[in-house]
Amino acid sequence: MKKTMNINIAGQLFRIDEDAYEILTRYLEHVSARFKTEQGGDETVSDIETRIAEIFGGGNEPPTLVSKEMVSDMINTMGAPEDYYDSASGSSGEPGRVSYTRKSMYDPNSPSARLGKALSEFFRAFGRVMSAILRIFAILFGVIFTVTGFTLLFSFVLVLFFNNAPILSNVMEPEMTNIHTLLSIVLNSAMVMPVIILTAIVVLVPLSALTYLGIKLIFNIRESSRTVSLITFVVWIAAACALGVFLSLQLSVYSNNERYTRRTELATPPDTLYIVPGKTLSSISYDEHARIDDFTFYRQSESGKLFGTADLDFQTSDTTGGWISVELRASSNSNTAAWANARAIEYGWSYSGDTLRVDEFFSLPAGTKWNGSMAEVDICLPEGSVIKFGEGMNPATWSGRRHNPDARLFRIADWDIEEIEK
Repeated sequence: MKKTMNINIAGQLFRIDEDAYEILTRYLEHVSARFKTEQGGDETVSDIETRIAEIFGGGNEPPTLVSKEMVSDMINTMGAPEDYYDSASGSSGEPGRVSYTRKSMYDPNSPSARLGKALSEFFRAFGRVMSAILRIFAILFGVIFTVTGFTLLFSFVLVLFFNNAPILSNVMEPEMTNIHTLLSIVLNSAMVMPVIILTAIVVLVPLSALTYLGIKLIFNIRESSRTVSLITFVVWIAAACALGVFLSLQLSVYSNNERYTRRTELATPPDTLYIVPGKTLSSISYDEHARIDDFTFYRQSESGKLFGTADLDFQTSDTTGGWISVELRASSNSNTAAWANARAIEYGWSYSGDTLRVDEFFSLPAGTKWNGSMAEVDICLPEGSVIKFGEGMNPATWSGRRHNPDARLFRIADWDIEEIEK
């Protein structure tokens, strides 16, 4: 029974029996002795070991078992150590001195050498092409990121800090106007600036990062300060958490909602319902206003009295009857307080014969917070019924109504109203 052992040749693992190991060891010792005094001798020995590993078929799992016969075949292929040099007369002039000329182990004209060179050139060219393609994509994405980030950044700054500026109203039709006033109505007035600052940090930091990423991709900027990035990220996380806590505390007053409804049944609805204005917006004295979508707030800063536009909706009755309903809604952190807030809403309306008189706004007692207060008038009539707005009643003033301001005559159709010719 022969012993076997593990050996490492040119970084590759082999198993070898005891007899083969002794022959291979002597062979490598002779090769090393031949080249150790030459310049670059270590590289030559490394090349020989790499070639030996190739002949033994290295890189297999499990490791190849090298036998005595395989070592002998390798020596026949590689040649004996003496074959790496040609003996000649001494060049130094000293008798008996033998000089050696190194025999090259690499044949540049061999098929394997030519194939390796061709593959090397191919992959070098392929690498250059792929690098150019990736650079083009980087520039393309950089332009997209930069334009998108800068546009959103610019738009957010305009909306948040210059929301009521004439330049913004001329360029676009914002969904919200006078954001500072709007926040002071919805939130505690003392929290308006902290909320705006925290919101700016939470939104502007990612947009700035997106813009900077685009610039880096375009100009291939690789250097960046990890300290600045880490500090910015920590500040952003802290701002996001603080904003979440502030909004949770402030918006808790809207957790419970109650409504107070007054409804008039119309057993025999009129063929034409006339809607005339009660109190109009032009009668309000105010010095602050804010808008979100089609809902507008008006406030007297001195008295603290708050006004809001009412909503007017139409429905199609599935019977020959109909009804008129006025719903007042409000919120608070308890149902009892929400009910009291709904009852505190001041809104005027009346119905007589074929005429409905409604105010264009509701109001809250001086010093009262908004608390989600809303006033909604719902009119349900059979399909085909005619609605006529009286003088001074502008349908475009009401939330959700975007009809021609000059139109006065409408017909109930498909759960809404449609304009009809006079």
